[in-house]
Amino acid sequence: MNFNTSEFLFVFLPLVIVVFHVAPRIARLPVLLASSFFFYWVSGDLAFTLLVVTVVWSALMAFLVARYNSLWIIIGAVAAPLGFLFIFKYLGFALDVVGAGAGTRGHFGFILQHVLPAGISFYTFQVVSYLIDIRDGTVAPEKNPIKFATFISFFPQLIAGPILRFEQISGQLDRIAGEPRLTPDLRSGVKFLTWGLAYKILFADVLRSFHELHDLTAGGGLDALYSVLAYSLIIYFDFWSYSLMAIGLGKFFCIDLPRNFHEPYMSTSPREFWRRWHVTLSFWLRDYVYLRLGGNRAYILNIVVVFVACGIWHGAGWNFIVWGAYHGALVILYHLTAAFWDNRPKALRIIVTFALVSLGWPLFYLDLSGFTTTMGAILTMAPAAKAVQFGAFAWGYLGVVALWTFAVREDRWLFNTEAHRIADNPIVLGLMFAISAVLLYFGRTFIYFNF
Repeated sequence: MNFNTSEFLFVFLPLVIVVFHVAPRIARLPVLLASSFFFYWVSGDLAFTLLVVTVVWSALMAFLVARYNSLWIIIGAVAAPLGFLFIFKYLGFALDVVGAGAGTRGHFGFILQHVLPAGISFYTFQVVSYLIDIRDGTVAPEKNPIKFATFISFFPQLIAGPILRFEQISGQLDRIAGEPRLTPDLRSGVKFLTWGLAYKILFADVLRSFHELHDLTAGGGLDALYSVLAYSLIIYFDFWSYSLMAIGLGKFFCIDLPRNFHEPYMSTSPREFWRRWHVTLSFWLRDYVYLRLGGNRAYILNIVVVFVACGIWHGAGWNFIVWGAYHGALVILYHLTAAFWDNRPKALRIIVTFALVSLGWPLFYLDLSGFTTTMGAILTMAPAAKAVQFGAFAWGYLGVVALWTFAVREDRWLFNTEAHRIADNPIVLGLMFAISAVLLYFGRTFIYFNF
C-alpha cells in the first residue's frame, strides 16, 4: 500500500487513527500491530508470510542469544533473516554470476518468479541489529511478543525506513500501552505528512514523468545531463518524502521517528554527504560493519568493504556494486585530500560534492553499458540523434526544484521550534494537501520500495 494513494490517505489512515485513539490502552499496541500487518498483507501473501516468520524467529532466538551469548548462536540467529533476504533479493543475481543454466534456474523457479518483498532490506536490518544488541548486552530480549512485532512492522516506516533500533522505540511503545490518555502531536503530524506528500507528488513524481521520456539511443549530451540532474533530485525527494511522511504518521500514534535526511545536497564533502543522506543506514553500517571490522585501524579497506556492502544492500546487480565502490572511492579520495579540499570555498565544495554524487545515481536505473553511454554523452556533449527530448519547460521545472533544494533551509521552517507564518499556516497546509491530492494521478511507487 502506497502513502500517495487515495485508499491510504482517505480510508486506511483515518480509520486506523480513530480506532487507535478510541481503543482502551490495553488494545493500542494490538491495533497498531493488526493495522501494520494488514498494511503489509496487501502487498502479497508470500511477502506477509515472510515478515511473520522473520518476526517469530527473531523473537524466539533473542532469548537463546541472551542466555548463551555464543558466537555460533548469534550467527545462527541472524543467518535466517539474512538468508531470506539473500534468497528473495540476490539469488537471481548470484545464479547469473556463476553462469547457472536454465536447468539449474528451473529448480528455483518458484522464488525467481516472485517480486522482491517490499521493505525486506529495511526490516531485516532491524532484526539483525536487535539480535546483535542483545548479544552485546545493550538491550534485553523483549518478552511482549506484540510489542516486538509492532517494533518490526510499524507501518509508517516498514517499507522504506527509517531503520529503527529497538532502544529508540521501546520506551515509546511502553508509553502507548501504559498511559491512560495519549495526546498526539496532530499539528506536526499534519505538517510533515502534507509537506512529504507535496515533495513526493510535486517534486519527485512530476520530475519523474519528465525523466521517463529519456531515450539513451536518441538523446544527446544535453539530454543526458538533464537525465542525471533530474534523477539526482528525483531520488532525493522521493526517498525524503517517504521518510517525512513516516515522521508525520508516527506523530498521529505518539511515536517519534528519527530524521533520515539532513539536507544532504548541502554537504561540502563526500564523507559529510553520508552523514546527511539516509542517516539511519549510514549509522547502521558504521556501528554493525565498520567499527566491528576495526574502524580507523584499517580505514581504506574498511571503507571499501562498507560501501560495497552499501551498494549490495541497495540492489542485486553489478551496477549497484559499482555504485557502492564509487562512493567508497569518493570518501577515500576526500580522506587523502582533506587538507586541500577543506580549504576551497564552501560554495565550490558543495557544487563539486553534488556533481560527484549526481554522476553516480544513473547506476540506479541503468546497466553498466547504459551508464557508460550516458557518461560519454555528457563528457562529449554529443548532439542528439533526434529532436532534443527535454525542452524549456522541463529544464525550467528542474530549475525550480533545484532552487528549492539549495536555497530553502528546512531547519528554519520544517523542523522549527516556533510556528512559521507560512509553513505552519493551516490554510497553506490545506492548499498544499488539496493540490497534492488532486495530482495523485502523477503518483509513482516509491523508488526505495524496490530495495
